[in-house]
Amino acid sequence: MKGIAQSHFVGIQRVQPHKSRIVHAFDLDDTITQKPDGFDNCGMSKDDFFDASRAFAPDNRIVDLLRMMHQWGDSIAICTARPSDRLTESFNWLRKWNIPFDVILVSTGLDNSSNTKQHMLKYLRRSYRMVGTLIDDSPYNIEGARLQRIKRIHVLKNCEYWNAHPEVVVKV
Repeated sequence: MKGIAQSHFVGIQRVQPHKSRIVHAFDLDDTITQKPDGFDNCGMSKDDFFDASRAFAPDNRIVDLLRMMHQWGDSIAICTARPSDRLTESFNWLRKWNIPFDVILVSTGLDNSSNTKQHMLKYLRRSYRMVGTLIDDSPYNIEGARLQRIKRIHVLKNCEYWNAHPEVVVKV
């Protein structure tokens, strides 16, 4: 394992990246994770939400897609806006649920989520043959991927939260 430190994100590289491989980027919260029925995070602070998410189970539909891509021989990057002090916790949650991944990247908080994810995608583009897809619940992260000319799957979860917390997206 190798640590990664950039200005906008930090992470852990579990498997050495290779220029012959495609990497798919998956968001963690409300993409790989599944909130319990009736759980509403609209009024919660991000820290309170991240604390609560420790108990969330994975969304099997998304994890099945992730595992299928991994079985194809593609690399998996977990790209999350969780702050850097939650890197180990996030890493351990993925391992607890046996979710395969090659690299995990978390935010340093320098910029908003959509711009930080663009920096993550640019890093992945330099490290792998190509970024195949971003799978994310944030419409702003999806827009950032579009600006980077990366294919994307918008997981329609947490829409009320995103409507209440708009972000300005600019190409980085």
